[in-house]
Amino acid sequence: MSKVYYFAIFFFSLFFLNAQISIIPQPQKITEKNGFFKLTPKTKLYFSQKPEESILLLIDQFRENTGLQLDQNKKSGLHRLNFLIKPKENLAPGGYKLNISPEKIEVIAQNQLGWFHALQSIRQLLPLPIEKHDNQLKSWELPAVEILDFPQYTWRGFMLDVSRTFFDTNVVKKYLDLMAIYKMNTFHWHLTDDQGWRIEIKKYPELTSPKTTAFHHTENQPSMRSGFYTQDEIKEVVKYARDRNITIVPEIDIPGHSWPVLLVYPELGVNKNTYPNHIFPFVSSWGYWGNQFTPNTLDPTKEDVYAFLKNVFTELAELFPGKYIHFGGDEVKHEFWKKEAHVAEFMKKNNLKNVHELQSYFVTRVSDIIQGLGKKPIGWNDILENDAHLPKGTAIMSWLGAKAVKEATSKGFGAVATPYSHVYLDITQADRNDGTMSDLAYRHINSIDKIYEYNPAENLNPEERKLLLGVQGNFWSALAQDIKDLNVQVLPRLIAIAELGWTSTENKNFSSFQKRLEKEKKRLDLLKFDYYEPGGYIVNHWNPEMISEEYQYLSFDVTPKVYANGTAMAGFFFTQGENYLEIDGATLLENDKIISEDLHHALADTFRGTNKVKPFYFNFDIKNYNPKATYTVQAKVRSVGGTDSFGNFTFRLNPDTPFEVTEADK
Repeated sequence: MSKVYYFAIFFFSLFFLNAQISIIPQPQKITEKNGFFKLTPKTKLYFSQKPEESILLLIDQFRENTGLQLDQNKKSGLHRLNFLIKPKENLAPGGYKLNISPEKIEVIAQNQLGWFHALQSIRQLLPLPIEKHDNQLKSWELPAVEILDFPQYTWRGFMLDVSRTFFDTNVVKKYLDLMAIYKMNTFHWHLTDDQGWRIEIKKYPELTSPKTTAFHHTENQPSMRSGFYTQDEIKEVVKYARDRNITIVPEIDIPGHSWPVLLVYPELGVNKNTYPNHIFPFVSSWGYWGNQFTPNTLDPTKEDVYAFLKNVFTELAELFPGKYIHFGGDEVKHEFWKKEAHVAEFMKKNNLKNVHELQSYFVTRVSDIIQGLGKKPIGWNDILENDAHLPKGTAIMSWLGAKAVKEATSKGFGAVATPYSHVYLDITQADRNDGTMSDLAYRHINSIDKIYEYNPAENLNPEERKLLLGVQGNFWSALAQDIKDLNVQVLPRLIAIAELGWTSTENKNFSSFQKRLEKEKKRLDLLKFDYYEPGGYIVNHWNPEMISEEYQYLSFDVTPKVYANGTAMAGFFFTQGENYLEIDGATLLENDKIISEDLHHALADTFRGTNKVKPFYFNFDIKNYNPKATYTVQAKVRSVGGTDSFGNFTFRLNPDTPFEVTEADK
């Protein structure tokens, strides 16, 4: 046999072996071995100490989805999954050693958090049907391998804004499940902002009145985008997170972004402006205020404000067992403070030279309140302004660019890297004209490769690196988001952030990540998560040959994109040329019969601001989906001043039953 043939066999075998070891986040060290361990009806489990709820939940899932008993045994040995606690083992917190041989599986960790992380790796090494009940699969094999693994950072987070668009506890739980798979451990819950107060506070029931939690009927918003969480629901989610080794960090955003508070407790405001007397979607801000910022804030000079905040944070501290309470502190419009005579008088009395020192006074008072409750305060890096009196135990969430991490750590504060320039998930991920519901007010792209290559520790000296807590991806729901849009914006980029937070810089490799991600997309399909694919929501295009300066109808087949009852949205994105496209309404047809229509007038141009007056989106309802039907969008259009116009036609369906059916099912 020739050497070339031998080499070909070796190369193929190596490729096949490598293909079996697919784990995200990438473990710190992998040693591949020959053979497989098979889960069979005879396979037993051994735990060197009583397993915690988080371990039992995963084992129960394995039992349910494999159909195997996986009974516990009192002794370790062969044909078993052996879970051992060795407190003196040289492992970082949360680390583990996983040894899979054809005879047995052995997991070694300092504590059960390490067991939990090892089980998530085992989960990814098993065949994909481990994610759903499948008694038909007869062979549950894991490749033989030795893994040494531990997290790079202690904070591996995801932030979900539920103020601007409310998402119920079922959505939150789905994301907690997903975070656990990829070893993320911190869920930052942005519970309040100008668009709604979303958590019950017993002492202040008005905070969850319809005025502060439900969008006004004139805003024409679906009811599911409004709401709040009762304290019982909060407790339920906190336990759900704890059982997945995830800590929740609640955020009450103050003193700016406090419109709901001012609506029901106007005496806490720095001025008397409470117009309009209700909450409304972010995109309506320009119509009421001329910009996105509220014309009022909490008053930093009033003792009643600090009493109010102490009462609110006291209830939060009782609900959330984690170390941190987030108090926001960002984007405070100080010009409102400058206009008030009583503020000037307070500043003079307290030797505060300017409003920046007044901001520092407020932040320090709030930090002291939170520390007095036995918690650690954390805020956006805006709170570093005049930080001389800010307690050093305060942590900073650095969002204003990558340099903000350096600023925080160089001043001796712990920092979470979450720069909008890299890890904001509401920002476009590939193409500003692909129809996805990204915030187009940001002009840059946060592509998955850009996220993956981001190094939060870059340019930090050794002492500053010690203060870097970790990294977090943020999703702001400023645009009205449906669950389909949420999923497509967040995924698969959140998985890249998971690897960014866990895997050492030396072990990161984007080409390897891309290959492993392909398997994870299939996992997302089984878990019923939609995710971004190249092209986004683009279905078709228009060009000069298709249009005229006189109104005519354009038709686009959207049958492949219709797969369930739900709400659909079509979009017209001008991409190039000298002439824009006017759209005078659009209709959705099923087998050439109109089933829904949106007849507003729109202009497809270059403007992508959130406050666009004539939005080029058209919304439809699908109430009786017919899988055998043909679906078409017909739009009345004309070009303006010529026919030199090119653009994308986009379409997406948000099903009525999210997490039960996805586009991949069609």
